[in-house]
Amino acid sequence: VNAAAHRIYCSSLAVLPWQVRQRVGDERLEPDHPVARLLKTRYNESMSQYTAERAIASQAFWYGTGFGAIVRDKLGQVKEIFPLPSAGYQRLVNPEDGAIWYVFSVESDVPGGARLQRRFQESELLVFRFESFDGYTGRGLLDIARESLAADSAAQRYSRRFFVNGSRPSGVVKVQTALDPDVREQVRSDFERMSRGLDNAFRVAVLDMGMEYTQLGITQKDAQFIESRSFSVEEVSRFTGVPVYMLQSGKQSYQSNEQQELDFVTNTLTPPVTQMEQEWAYKLLSERDREEGYYLHKNLNALLRGENQSRAAFYEKMISMSVFCPDEVRALEDMSPLPDGKGKIYRFSKNYEEVGKEE
Repeated sequence: VNAAAHRIYCSSLAVLPWQVRQRVGDERLEPDHPVARLLKTRYNESMSQYTAERAIASQAFWYGTGFGAIVRDKLGQVKEIFPLPSAGYQRLVNPEDGAIWYVFSVESDVPGGARLQRRFQESELLVFRFESFDGYTGRGLLDIARESLAADSAAQRYSRRFFVNGSRPSGVVKVQTALDPDVREQVRSDFERMSRGLDNAFRVAVLDMGMEYTQLGITQKDAQFIESRSFSVEEVSRFTGVPVYMLQSGKQSYQSNEQQELDFVTNTLTPPVTQMEQEWAYKLLSERDREEGYYLHKNLNALLRGENQSRAAFYEKMISMSVFCPDEVRALEDMSPLPDGKGKIYRFSKNYEEVGKEE
């Protein structure tokens, strides 16, 4: 379950395409920018955008914080981005000037060699957190779900005893006379040998005179425990935001799954996507770029491609209400504006006339 939630969460974030946009007055352009080429092609020679971002999101999912090391050329332009392992990193604050450093260490490739360390300034790293209470310390699934996972592990151990050996008596054999300990143990041993195991299921018990067997059936509480094998799925869904049906559990209708998928994009993915947009833009775009109106955008519509009918109905309503113009809809669909400014015309719903057009 945890692995499935990890796959869905990280893959969903990484699959979203980047757009480098620029605000010029009321227009939003998508110019050719060096950062756009990097984000849309390869983060480094070995990793595509999807592979690198999935690795960063994966580190954050498990350990709380994911890092991407920014490599710049001599002119200060971003050249490459490399994911870094989050396990065991240290965050240091210089008491003199308050500068923040991150120290990463890895095992040496040379047998017997010392561990290798590398220090990065905060400006040299893309920092992505799965969850955080203070904005500095990341909290991953291993932190948030520690108690729940421990309880689930205990439930699995109990389950094994319940189904293999039985954690409660399956029945009681009553004898009309007192038995010494050796005879009592012999009766128990003989009865268990006859009744235990799948091969002996539903066999008829033959008891000696004066013996009476009373079966102890599975109580409502025990039945609920058996159903609790899916409880961990609901827990993982609860603290990751991944819908239950995506974890191959539960019985929802198609309409319910469709709504949950929309909720997943809106409520689960939008916050981390916003975090990535703000962090990536601050670290990858220069101050001059930001002053000129450049910003980064991840297109969440990429996950809703299958909802053509509902999306088309939404766009139609927005255009008819003069909320969107055709060019704005085309931008949401990763399409270029219509030529000669024809897509910038807003229309009323009545006969779809141009706004402000005189009769």
